[in-house]
Amino acid sequence: MENIGVVEGRRQEGLPMPKRPPEGTLVWMAIDISRSKAVYCLRWEGSEQRRLSTPLGIEHVRAVVEHYRGCQLHVAYEACGFGYELAWWLQQHGVAVSVIAPSRVERAPGLQVKTDRVDVGKLARKLEKGDLKAIYIPTRTIHEQRQIGRTYAQSLKERKRAQVRIRSLLQEQGRLGPLPGAGWTAYTAWLEAQPLPEPVRLCVQVHQQLRAVAALQAKRMKAELYTLAQSAAYRPLVAALRAQSGVGWHSAIRLVLELGDIDRFPTTDALPHYLGLTPSQYSSGELDHRGHTLKCGPGFLRALLLQCAWSAVRQGRDLDLKTRFEMLAPRVGRKRAIVAVARKLAIKLRRRWRQHLLASRPADAVAV
Repeated sequence: MENIGVVEGRRQEGLPMPKRPPEGTLVWMAIDISRSKAVYCLRWEGSEQRRLSTPLGIEHVRAVVEHYRGCQLHVAYEACGFGYELAWWLQQHGVAVSVIAPSRVERAPGLQVKTDRVDVGKLARKLEKGDLKAIYIPTRTIHEQRQIGRTYAQSLKERKRAQVRIRSLLQEQGRLGPLPGAGWTAYTAWLEAQPLPEPVRLCVQVHQQLRAVAALQAKRMKAELYTLAQSAAYRPLVAALRAQSGVGWHSAIRLVLELGDIDRFPTTDALPHYLGLTPSQYSSGELDHRGHTLKCGPGFLRALLLQCAWSAVRQGRDLDLKTRFEMLAPRVGRKRAIVAVARKLAIKLRRRWRQHLLASRPADAVAV
């Protein structure tokens, strides 16, 4: 705290230092975070009042924030690869904070100069005008727990990658085994019967060991997910989502951990739009053109919903989803039809989630 390096823009330019705003003044602070430093821009009373930079670190941000204790401080910074530590610290100390997706910050056409000072000044002006839309900040607990599901998906990807490398290696040696559609068990049985030269056999063993390690880690992560799904904090909600046809415990707990708070989707179409299941649209006058799906948002959640939609159609317990697929498939094709089913499935899951929350709240809270 004693050795904080602060560089004042006004001091460098020979201008007088800005005074501290009066108590209760609304202060807008934008922070541009890079790997080595943080650049700040502060605005109050309708104009930029201060610009400075510090080394990167929460302790340096704390020193700047403490200088404006008693003011109505609102901090904004672009999401970066350092997680939500800064946002959690600001929330813990009662400071309003907005984390902004870089893709949602407009850039003027023809802009030729891009520096940290220019970016932070633009961010502060947009923050003051209310032109920025903040992203969802999960709690620390949910953010830590969702890593289990993501590591599980990464382990599956590593297992698949090892299988592809084994197939490619043997194909280069002129050995074509069963097609991938036959499954890995059939390919393994074929592989064991192959007489391989010693160098090739050694390479295959290395890839098999890598696959075995990835499979073991995936099994471990899946067991941790199951334990989490059966915990008292998540079991009632997971059970409510599992009541929907096509959704199992694994899909339910992944959705709960990744979405976090269902109340951040206030309308029926908000969740399908967040998952990228909404078609693009260009309308002008009588022209109304619908294009491909937006494919925005987390792609693994979209893929998860599509898998659940296929499962629901095959099971056939939800006649609404099955009828929708059978009605659309002959006309637009199976792939487009299943996207429409996944969109409707997301709406159904949102409704079940909200009904569970209403049922679990105390009666006096619901009445209010």
